[in-house]
Amino acid sequence: MLDVRRLRVLLAVAEHGGIAAAARALTFTPPAVSQHIAALERQVGMLLVDRSGRTARLTAAGDRLAGHARRVLADLEAAEADLASLDGDLRGTLVVGAIATLGRTLLPATLTALRTTAPEVDLRLEECEPEDGIPALMRGELDVVLAGEYGLTPQRPQAHIDRIDLFVEPLVIAVARDHPLQGPEVELAHLRDERWIAPAAGSSCETMLRRSCALAGFEPHVVAHSGDFAVAAALAGAGHGITLLPAIATSPSLGDAAGVRLIGVHQPGMHRTLYAAIRQGARRHPLVGCVLDALTTSADTLPRTR
Repeated sequence: MLDVRRLRVLLAVAEHGGIAAAARALTFTPPAVSQHIAALERQVGMLLVDRSGRTARLTAAGDRLAGHARRVLADLEAAEADLASLDGDLRGTLVVGAIATLGRTLLPATLTALRTTAPEVDLRLEECEPEDGIPALMRGELDVVLAGEYGLTPQRPQAHIDRIDLFVEPLVIAVARDHPLQGPEVELAHLRDERWIAPAAGSSCETMLRRSCALAGFEPHVVAHSGDFAVAAALAGAGHGITLLPAIATSPSLGDAAGVRLIGVHQPGMHRTLYAAIRQGARRHPLVGCVLDALTTSADTLPRTR
């Protein structure tokens, strides 16, 4: 019997155009992808990938099997959904991967709602960034991924992944309380001479910051990097620089704890879209549908600056 995990790898090679690209999409190493393909080739007794060129391509047999893989994986999702809805009761386990800010703000309300509407649904939670969560979703290791897409850094749509946008939030500037910058809002161009505590180096949030500043006509003077918004706010409160925070990463107590003031910023693209990602066809699964409904309801009640 063909291994489902190996079929997912073959499909990634087909969708992404080669072993190296499939490895990036799945966060595997190229040798690991090659090993999965080689094992699949031994199972079927045929060459599935032509490795003679600079970029590995599917053979006719590989392309044919990839077509079957698409249908098989879709049928498996449909079968799970059908079986889960047989007796009408919602029970079972879903594994959800989430970025930290949604883990702190959206998931607690969602879990509270599910204890009332679907008490026998067991959510297993993993904190992860989209760069890790989406590949894990594609590999079948996660059932739902909660992630964010920053303005000016659009993500390439992934084959066989459905995205449900939950809400869009602005980003705000955090400055020390005694910073001379005043007003509820500021033009980004007016911050060209500031010291910046940037998001984690190489992250999509940092990319958005640099692209936004470039559009405003300057390169930010970065004096620190931090992927933890609370740390970045604390550094800003100590006067080390200014920083950029998603609106839901702030709270009324943040100013007191970190010693900062929050200022809105005028600049196209300075926002973040929060979304849920699932495998294509998974929404028909009653557990997935139930969790998505709870997430959507909880998102509508989140206090945030719009």
